[in-house]
Amino acid sequence: MFMADGSGWFQDPKGHREAGKAGGRATYEKYGADFYREIGSRGGKQSPGNFKNDPERAKEAGRKGGRS
Repeated sequence: MFMADGSGWFQDPKGHREAGKAGGRATYEKYGADFYREIGSRGGKQSPGNFKNDPERAKEAGRKGGRS
């Protein structure tokens, strides 16, 4: 249940879990099991946050981390 004070599902973990399950079931029914397989296989390959695919970005992040 959404709380007007901005705490969202924090005070209702059971309701949050049930909402997540309902969303997962709806997605499964709409797209099928292959949907999850497909997006899971793409995850590490196409993610812009994957340093393996962008060594220059990794170097920049390392430099920034070394300064803090």
